[in-house]
Amino acid sequence: MGKSMVTFLAVGILLIAFAWAIGGNEITDYTSYYFKCLIGQTAKVEIKNQVIKAEVVKSTKAKAKGLSHRRNLPKDKGMLFVFDQADKYEFWMKDMKIPLDIIWINDGKVVDISRGVFPPVAGSEPVRVKPTKSVKEILEVYSGVGQNWQIGDQVNITFGRILGL
Repeated sequence: MGKSMVTFLAVGILLIAFAWAIGGNEITDYTSYYFKCLIGQTAKVEIKNQVIKAEVVKSTKAKAKGLSHRRNLPKDKGMLFVFDQADKYEFWMKDMKIPLDIIWINDGKVVDISRGVFPPVAGSEPVRVKPTKSVKEILEVYSGVGQNWQIGDQVNITFGRILGL
């Protein structure tokens, strides 16, 4: 196969992946995470020697969507919501398909944990949760992943641009 054909195929695959990731029609539940790794919207979150590779969301639109509609979330992946100022932000489980642990973080420490927050049952109002103290970061992980984490645990967040961070 010629060099120009390989280049054509590579560019075509990247454009298709980009279109699906932007449009929300993910090729798989992991496409968004790996796409964001390439453009630098990821973080490595360490709590008690446990590492979570997280998608970082800062925009209002991305925060509103969160992990909604995802059907699975690997145990080493999550979503990190980053805010400019600390507050008691309320989260709800609208359109969620998976149960979560929500870790409320401020000044590099876990200040609250909402464990086992489940998706809404058909016909019922989605669950709403908020921390007991103001926070600047919120980490969502699959329910049970944070079972050994406690309030007061140190949190180390490293933002990155490298695939596989």
